[in-house]
Amino acid sequence: MARQEVGRILEAAAAGSAFEIGTLQRIVAGMAKSILSGDDLLVHALIDDDAVYDLSRHMANTAVFAIKIGHGAGCRTEELPWLGLAACLHDVGMTIVPKEILDKPGALTADETTLVRQHPERGFRILQSLGAAFEWLANVALQEHEREDGSGYPKALREDEIHEYAKIVSLADAYESLTHFRPYRAKRSAFDAVKDLITTQRTRFPDSALKGLIRGLSTFPVGSHVRLNSMEIARIVATNPAFPLRPVIQIVAGPRGERLASPRRIDLSTNTLLYVTEACSGKILR
Repeated sequence: MARQEVGRILEAAAAGSAFEIGTLQRIVAGMAKSILSGDDLLVHALIDDDAVYDLSRHMANTAVFAIKIGHGAGCRTEELPWLGLAACLHDVGMTIVPKEILDKPGALTADETTLVRQHPERGFRILQSLGAAFEWLANVALQEHEREDGSGYPKALREDEIHEYAKIVSLADAYESLTHFRPYRAKRSAFDAVKDLITTQRTRFPDSALKGLIRGLSTFPVGSHVRLNSMEIARIVATNPAFPLRPVIQIVAGPRGERLASPRRIDLSTNTLLYVTEACSGKILR
């Protein structure tokens, strides 16, 4: 539902038409409640079966991840719907970017990069039209590409100059981008994405948000399906709090997706030869 509602808002923004966000607010409030009670939405957001980039899906997925990171970072329960709403609208300014640029498989030209980097300010102006009550929402869209160390844009803000929600949304945005298809690069595994964000990119995000990432997104949800380095498919049956990236699994299918007559249960914390490479959909099982 969130993806469809975000799509409607993007269409209105692209046409320069007015839009309301009341419906999206109600949907996101339901999302936050669902995420706190179970991992169904997280499982869905982690799956990437499409070989095309869809902006509305990216924004809806980012909302799920932002709520999980925010919860892990200690945000109050009543803040989570606000955080999810900001994430659902963070890239509304991307409506200025032509589809051929969004779908471009190679590097962008200097002019194309300049255009893409204008989207936070465009998003700010779009969301300002919602009125003074949503000025904070416009500021999150403006600042979500700013970075803790001042390396972001459009204003190279640092630390306390950046809205707290923008810091979490920016991390959720980066995680979603790394773990899902993009025309210009292959997707990364959840393990590699988390490792990259907490090592090579750690100066760009505050410690509180990174801790929220580790607590909320470095584990695989129970009941979800994953692919192993052996190319076999497994279902997550339990988590290992001490080893969040090495859950207890049940291998249910072989490398070609063929179901096993006798699924095998393995604790990955005690098996160093196997590891999870990516989340996948149970639909691929034969």
